[in-house]
Amino acid sequence: MVLGIMVSKQCNFHCRHCMVDSSHEYSWIEDAVLEKFFEMLEYGCPDEVYILGGEPFLHINEIENMVARIQRYCRKIVIFTNGSFLMNQKLSDRVKALHVTIRISDDRFHREFWTNKFKEKLISSDYWVVSKDASEDMIPVGRAYEEFKHLKYNMGCSLLTGRYDKEFYPNAERYMVMMDGSVNLYCATIEGSLANVFEDKKITYDLLVEREKIFHNYLMKEVIHCQEDTYMGKMCNLCSKYKITEDAIFLNGKKVADTQDYRNFEV
Repeated sequence: MVLGIMVSKQCNFHCRHCMVDSSHEYSWIEDAVLEKFFEMLEYGCPDEVYILGGEPFLHINEIENMVARIQRYCRKIVIFTNGSFLMNQKLSDRVKALHVTIRISDDRFHREFWTNKFKEKLISSDYWVVSKDASEDMIPVGRAYEEFKHLKYNMGCSLLTGRYDKEFYPNAERYMVMMDGSVNLYCATIEGSLANVFEDKKITYDLLVEREKIFHNYLMKEVIHCQEDTYMGKMCNLCSKYKITEDAIFLNGKKVADTQDYRNFEV
């Protein structure tokens, strides 16, 4: 299982497609959520840990402390970044000293903030640069919605495909702890709450998969035929508004169904 954590929405870029509506305002995850995250690492033993923002390296002191603690439970750590740390040599040295995988985003939206000097730094670095074709479609949420709301296909979303096993769905087994303590689906939207570190005593992979299946069953039966430009736009924009608990399914905080009614529902 991959367990991610969003540590901040603060970013020094302001990309037009940002799925999490990042901003320049200061933000950092609360200590109470972090402690619960470390508890999940201890008993969950994930194969990989992802650290995301915002831009995590705006908080290098905190990231250094996090990485040291995560390494007690998991040696494979990936930090997602816009790569701006490369422009500060002292910061760049501290990032390299972490000895983790650094994933730098390369797409037409991030490139709007690149200078020639940054390009030179990026080319000469040996980091993992994830390039995306300029015409690649994005999930229609956040600031990306207006540009991509007309998508007509599901982008491999497990909620829409109903595939959870690694044999059939290679992106399965990925979940994200959010800044408010919710444990969400891991997709481009990083939304759809399946659990909460303050409400659920022990959040295991099996628990998350079970609730994701319940969510899938509910959406397929009750929501899929709704229209908002396209079903993809409708589904993705609804996803973040749902919360699944042991007993109920909530939409915008209002109970809309009992989980038991969709636990074994066949689509």
